[in-house]
Amino acid sequence: MRQKSNISAFTLIELLVVIAIIAILAAILFPVFTQAKASAKKTTALSNMKQIGTAAMIYVADNDDLFPSVYDGGNGGDPITTLYPYTKNVSMWSQFRQNKDNATVVNGQPSYGNNDIGYNWGWEIRGAEAMLNEERCADGGAVVGCGASRGGRFNAGKSNTQLVNPAELIAFGNTYDTPRQTIGGIDWFFDDYPGGNKNSNIYFGGQVTHVYADGHAKAVAYKGGTSGGSRIATPKNFDLRVKGYCADPDALIHPFPRSGFPLGYIACKTFVAFPEANGVVWWQD
Repeated sequence: MRQKSNISAFTLIELLVVIAIIAILAAILFPVFTQAKASAKKTTALSNMKQIGTAAMIYVADNDDLFPSVYDGGNGGDPITTLYPYTKNVSMWSQFRQNKDNATVVNGQPSYGNNDIGYNWGWEIRGAEAMLNEERCADGGAVVGCGASRGGRFNAGKSNTQLVNPAELIAFGNTYDTPRQTIGGIDWFFDDYPGGNKNSNIYFGGQVTHVYADGHAKAVAYKGGTSGGSRIATPKNFDLRVKGYCADPDALIHPFPRSGFPLGYIACKTFVAFPEANGVVWWQD
């Protein structure tokens, strides 16, 4: 004769209570796990940024105190190529961008597409605000209309002596730009940004990693916005924007002649306030 078991089954109510408790715990813990993962990625990105900064410092020491220049036409003028003899590693340039193309080495030269890290060409990238001097044409003529037939355009790297605030001047930083990586603040930074119009979707929970012209690296809170049809990217703190994009905040720069930009020469600290003067609408966090 079969004896009855002393083990009783869960009732439906008890099962629902257990499921509810698990769901509540998951809701509490998943954001913690996500934050921990983002923090680990940010730490790795800072390490990569620091290595690139160190390579740039060695390059400067070897090249008459001049930072890398940038040239139109192919990849040959970008720092990912210029600094390759010092890094011997291209993987550090492509880590956490959602739509990235991993950098590779082809015939001894780096080949790359949409990577994580950009060079600080300047706020508008052509006016001589940051690590580079004003854009020129190789034949010495006008920049507008300059192309391969005239030797192409170039921005010569600045000298250490031109940097008023190297500890606060951004040298490299995360970017969504493509195909030539720049952290330029007007239009360039957000070329392939997958996060819509939300600041918290910018890289590491709204933070971007930088390495500065003195070689140290840190993460900075960023925000986006729109101004006059352009998308704006900037550190949230305006003073960090000025010092981050202006090698000399009081120096006169020459923005590229584009619709809506002030004509002629203008102080860098005045030019980087262009979005506010033009009625910028900042994104929400």
